[in-house]
Amino acid sequence: MLKDRENILNALREKPLKAYQLMRRANLPNEEACQSLLLKMRDEGLVKFDIHKGLWLIG
Repeated sequence: MLKDRENILNALREKPLKAYQLMRRANLPNEEACQSLLLKMRDEGLVKFDIHKGLWLIG
């Protein structure tokens, strides 16, 4: 799980991404696991979601 978090943060350091793009870059097994992890990370303040553009970015 920590490796998945690192992969997500590394992918977002390059540029803001949509959930599907992020899932592919971070090599996560499925979209549900990716969304769940992103929501946990958002609650912790690590990432943010831009509702207008539909992009995840570093918090």
